[in-house]
Amino acid sequence: MKENQVTIRADRLNRPLETCFVGKLSSAVFRIVGDIPDDIDGMTVQIGRTDDPTTHQPRTNFTAATTRQEDGTFRCYLAPFFFPDLSDALEYHVLGMDTNGNARWLGTGPLIVRDNPADGSPVPPEIIPADTYIRNPATGLYHKLTAEVNDLGEISVGVDSEGIER
Repeated sequence: MKENQVTIRADRLNRPLETCFVGKLSSAVFRIVGDIPDDIDGMTVQIGRTDDPTTHQPRTNFTAATTRQEDGTFRCYLAPFFFPDLSDALEYHVLGMDTNGNARWLGTGPLIVRDNPADGSPVPPEIIPADTYIRNPATGLYHKLTAEVNDLGEISVGVDSEGIER
């Protein structure tokens, strides 16, 4: 599956929607399927947020629009800024807009934001940070630590022979 599938059960609103896992500062796509009421014209997804780190007060949810698909489902693209903080205690909410222009709550589900080791970048992190040096106590020089991964996933570690002073 290429998307987080969220199944609406309009007759069972007390039932939580599927748990969605996303990465910190990563984009995500929610596909909303199921028993969507016939009079729903549009839909939004609200993404819960962590409390403000300074004031510890609740913050307003992020809201994202959806796009109706030809098959009657709805697709919601969520940009990386919707997931700025790690948390396993957030929720997302699906709200529909009926043909009379009224909002209708269609369900709530758990949202878990996991760590993204690339800090939101599509570039994978290096094996060893670029500025990692080892001090040789005999010479007082610092030698750069290097690492490489072969095709089998094996890591080989090395040290530059020329040291520098710091």
